[in-house]
Formats: sequence, structure tokens, C-alpha cells
Amino acid sequence: MKNIDICGKKFDIDCNAFTYVEYKKKFNKGIFEDFKIINDFTTMQVLLTSDLKKKNPEISEAEITKTISNTMLAYLDNYIDAITRIGYICCYTANPKIGTYEEWLKGLTRINTNDMWIVEVTEIAVNCFCGQSGI
Repeated sequence: MKNIDICGKKFDIDCNAFTYVEYKKKFNKGIFEDFKIINDFTTMQVLLTSDLKKKNPEISEAEITKTISNTMLAYLDNYIDAITRIGYICCYTANPKIGTYEEWLKGLTRINTNDMWIVEVTEIAVNCFCGQSGI
């Protein structure tokens, strides 16, 4: 079990076989589908950044961020759904008294796609099921 900060709130998180079963029950899909969404999203960002720098070595970081943000907008809903479902289920595994997914989401003040908690939660979940760090 680990304690992490999600949007200024401390949560215990954990992952085990219960996580896998509850994920399917609560979200009517497998957790690996959401791992793929997260992996595809982050991979696409890296590839876009690399491509932009290769095509235009003089491009500013601000222009890269703007271009990537505009391109990734079409994939953002699925990404946020995936990261919040995995975040919730890891919190739920550690503490089933945290309430429903919707109640948990109401407690989050904002979701920033590059928040550190996303990496922490994803690593714990991936390590639980795949035995390695990162996706």
C-alpha cells in the first residue's frame, strides 16, 4: 500500500486480484483496456513531440505544447476516463469506504494530464498485473 496526493488530498492506494475483479464489476470493462488507452495517449504525445522537433528544430516549447494540445484533444476524454477509473479503483482497493466513483470524482478539484499521481497510480497497477514499471 502507498499513500499519494491526488489534487491536494491524501489517498491510500493499493492493487491486487480484488482490484481486477472490482474494476470489471464497477466499469463493465477490463483494466487492461484502460492501460492501452493510457499507453497509446502517452506514446502519441512522445511521437508527436519528436516529429515536431525533427521537422522544425527551431520550434519553441510553447509551440510544441500548443500543437500537441490541439492534436491530443480528440483523445483526451478517453484518457481522462481511463486515468480516473484506475485512480479510483486503486484508492477503492486500499479503502472500500471511499464511496462511489462519482463521489470520489466530486472530491477532485481539477485533473491535469501531467499530474504525478497519474504516473504513481499507473505504475502500481501495471506492476501488480504485469510485474514491471511503466506501461
